[in-house]
Amino acid sequence: MDESRMDEPDRRAGHPNHEGRSEGERRSDGGGRSDRDARGDDDALAPRLVGITGGIGAGKSTLARFLATEFGPPLLDADMLGHEALLPGTTTYETVLARFGDELEEPDGSISRSRLARIVFSDPKALRDLEAIVHPWILERIQTRRLALKASGYVGIILLDAALLLDWEEELDLDAVVVVTAPSDVRIARLALRGLPEDEARRRMESQRPEEEWTPSADWIVVNDGDVDDLARRARALWADVCSRFGLPAMQGNLGRGDSR
Repeated sequence: MDESRMDEPDRRAGHPNHEGRSEGERRSDGGGRSDRDARGDDDALAPRLVGITGGIGAGKSTLARFLATEFGPPLLDADMLGHEALLPGTTTYETVLARFGDELEEPDGSISRSRLARIVFSDPKALRDLEAIVHPWILERIQTRRLALKASGYVGIILLDAALLLDWEEELDLDAVVVVTAPSDVRIARLALRGLPEDEARRRMESQRPEEEWTPSADWIVVNDGDVDDLARRARALWADVCSRFGLPAMQGNLGRGDSR
């Protein structure tokens, strides 16, 4: 599950990000998913899976939701799938309670995500145990939904919002990766607006991989250091780039096979 959201964005021409590329610019240094650009005939009409990731508070989910709302591609949200994994009736629900204790169970039978978060973010072993329980469940459902879209005749872009995207690269066979970054102080301020104290925000940030480990896998880096209007402009430019890369009209990255718009 996306533990960074357990309890609860960039391109400006000529404005370099921390690696010297324009924000949102496609990489040209050998990083990213360039080895996945070419597909065999069998996959030529398959949907393209574009992962969006970044550290807690960077704005990856804000970017993903904007793209889904503005342009209409299907959005798979790993955090929402993580919510589903903790619902009564799932095998993961029973396993989580067995591992972490019945005291996590709310009166309505649900698992308290806030209590679970406090446990796993203060104990690396507990976090690894939770991931081992929940992540296979999430990955299976991502693949199921991806295959269902392909079977329906959908040939556009599928967005995947996942904090742990880079840990799942081999299983997911991603077509492209977008990494969203923001300065630490900006991220902490955003998390404070969610009600997360600074010490807890820093603890969660430190539990994730450092930024220098995110960027080598990125096809695009979105520096989300402004307001929502800045992010909207950068998101539109990013979408145009992504669609261009996959040979889709900029406003038609969500086409089904029978769609003639």
